[in-house]
Amino acid sequence: MAKNTDNARAWYGFDSGLWVTLPGSPVAEFPLPPIHDETGAFVPPGDEFYEVGWLSEDGPTQGRNRTVERFRAWQGNSIVRTAVTEDDHTVQFQALEDNWVVAGLRYPDSITTTTGDQTQTVVVQQSGEDVRSGCLDLVDGGIWKRIYIPTLVVDEQGDIAHTAGQLTFYEMTLLAKVHVMEVDGVSRGVALIENTNNPAMIMPGS
Repeated sequence: MAKNTDNARAWYGFDSGLWVTLPGSPVAEFPLPPIHDETGAFVPPGDEFYEVGWLSEDGPTQGRNRTVERFRAWQGNSIVRTAVTEDDHTVQFQALEDNWVVAGLRYPDSITTTTGDQTQTVVVQQSGEDVRSGCLDLVDGGIWKRIYIPTLVVDEQGDIAHTAGQLTFYEMTLLAKVHVMEVDGVSRGVALIENTNNPAMIMPGS
């Protein structure tokens, strides 16, 4: 395959975004629709998803943390076998909006009530997993990538700095859990699924 500068991507288009479902909801159905319809209009991932909102200019960061064990033979201390003992997929982001979706991710198991124009959130100690489905939309002009995460949890949260003259942001890391589901007629343990209209991803003979 020859070099092609058209294949260099810059994922920060206006329709890019991060979406999650409510905790305790059924796993979001797959497949998700394409990001854009035939007219180029944006299509949300589904009615069960809610957008996190504006993210910081650094954008979301996908991580993959792998631990590989190396098994060596006596002769020459040669590596004769490897085994992947950990393989975690994460999405780290900084939310700029102080809304109910972000608050729900920050405070699992919290009790929120609204009376008139006032909302009260009672924050309690988390008692179990806060499992949701997620969707990360990435757009670069007319090229898009929609990443479906069947099950995820909030793995880490950063400190919240209320600094004069600066935006407050809410930093979190989402951890994908393996979900057993049928894809293309085969039952698999799935961490995430990427769908894209990028022509450079089409393999020869497809």
